[in-house]
Amino acid sequence: MNGCLTGLVAITAGCATVETWAAVVIGIIAGWFYLIGSYLLVKFKIDDAVDAIPVHMVGGAWGVIAAGLFTTPELREAAFGDGDHVGWFYGDGTLIGIQIIAVLFITGWTGVVMGVYFWILNFFGMLRIDPLEEEVGMDLSRHKGSAYTMDGSAKQEHVEELTQKRNESFADSSSHRRGMSFLGDSSHKRKEKKTQDNAKKLAVDEDVGVDLGVDNEVEA
Repeated sequence: MNGCLTGLVAITAGCATVETWAAVVIGIIAGWFYLIGSYLLVKFKIDDAVDAIPVHMVGGAWGVIAAGLFTTPELREAAFGDGDHVGWFYGDGTLIGIQIIAVLFITGWTGVVMGVYFWILNFFGMLRIDPLEEEVGMDLSRHKGSAYTMDGSAKQEHVEELTQKRNESFADSSSHRRGMSFLGDSSHKRKEKKTQDNAKKLAVDEDVGVDLGVDNEVEA
């Protein structure tokens, strides 16, 4: 499945300027690039649960370069009105050079911008979730159900430990809410009153004749 997705990503750059046979070749090579990228993720222990890096980054980079290899003069002119700079396989190295520069620039720009962003998150301890949640898995810890049936699933003792931790945190939060300031209590009461008023108005508008404890009668 991901190999097919990588092929779709790879053909995006040159979809208007390459022949059908070239599109097939680009897709097949993209599948191999996906396998290599996915293997390297595991080897270097990079956290990418859905293989987005090999699909979109590796596949996208290959697609940009492939456009510089397989673009034909006829299709480029039909698509852009200019058939001067074509693919390397058709005798011109200008386009492939530009495509390689584009890949390098995008990689550098993304690495610098997101590197700074991730560094800031990591500095404030916001980059990763709780280690126990990582061990259990966010499908269980956040969505209350396992997304996969496979060996190495969360151990029961870790799930129970996380549940206890959540309960303690909830108890502390409830205690804090009970000790709210007068301003906080007033705000909470205003929200409750607004909800009650909306319920009363709905009953009147729909003429359902439900007794909501309102002093004035609802006319039939």
